[in-house]
Amino acid sequence: MMLFQISTDDTSPLAWLTVVAYLLAAVLCGIVALRADRVFRDAFTRQHRLIWGLLTVGMFFLGLNKQLDLQTWFTQTIKDVAWEQGWYEAGRAMQVWFIGGLALVGMVVGLGLLWYMRRVWRHYWLLSLGVLFLARFVVVRAAGFYGVELPRLSEFTGGIQINWLLEFLGASVIAVAAGVNLWRGGRKSNISGQ
Repeated sequence: MMLFQISTDDTSPLAWLTVVAYLLAAVLCGIVALRADRVFRDAFTRQHRLIWGLLTVGMFFLGLNKQLDLQTWFTQTIKDVAWEQGWYEAGRAMQVWFIGGLALVGMVVGLGLLWYMRRVWRHYWLLSLGVLFLARFVVVRAAGFYGVELPRLSEFTGGIQINWLLEFLGASVIAVAAGVNLWRGGRKSNISGQ
């Protein structure tokens, strides 16, 4: 079984820029979660805190994963267990099921969040765009990692690899959405305080 080893996966400037975007998004989402009662000033503070708190954890995890390459360790561990348990030969079918399950869970969670946010959606349209960018990135990255072929957007963009762009834009748009909500919440405080 593969032991977990700490090492950086991608040390390029673009990778580090993406890590910074993830961590900035995590910090801003955390601030929004902590100040939700002052930022939103409505009856749905609990929903706001839950959404922004989950995003804080998610952005922090994705930032760590960007450099620590946790999915390689996870995949190798699963392969080792499959080999030891004797079901490695069924691996290809399991990979397809895993990616399908990942996409299905993502859709169910997405629909659940839409339902959960139905009364406060005006605060989340920009955030939703960032989450969609990241969701697309994660599913295609996971599929490629497990050898499941999906259509790549680069086929339609003259060969330009846009997976990095989607990842960076997703984290950046989430950070901007948090910043916009903090700014609007601050303006509301200033107006009501005058």
